[in-house]
Amino acid sequence: MIHLLYVDNNPDTCTIVAALCERIGSFTVKILNSGESALEWLQTSSADAIVSEYDMQGCMNGIMLLRELRSRGTSTPFILFTANDSRTVRKKAYRYGVFSVISKASLGKKPLHRLIRTIYWAVLYTGS
Repeated sequence: MIHLLYVDNNPDTCTIVAALCERIGSFTVKILNSGESALEWLQTSSADAIVSEYDMQGCMNGIMLLRELRSRGTSTPFILFTANDSRTVRKKAYRYGVFSVISKASLGKKPLHRLIRTIYWAVLYTGS
């Protein structure tokens, strides 16, 4: 069973991602709507992988969340699943140790299927 933390303030995307992951049957998904709430939750809980949107309400975006986690010594695989697919975002994300950046911008189910494959790969690769 893969324990996934999904951080995104778009409730529609959260519902779709959680439903697909849980339907596959090998995931439990914890949904949080901000980087700040993710940091608070991770103080007492853990995840095998973290997926986050880049653009979120509040003070913390996905890369800031990644930076903070890495500064705390957290090596949990972190995947940026984002509608903001700029080169600048990708460069920053890889500089701070993101496992992968996946664009939501593609049409259809392809981004979700790619996300699921990447989560499996990240967990297997890192031994989480």
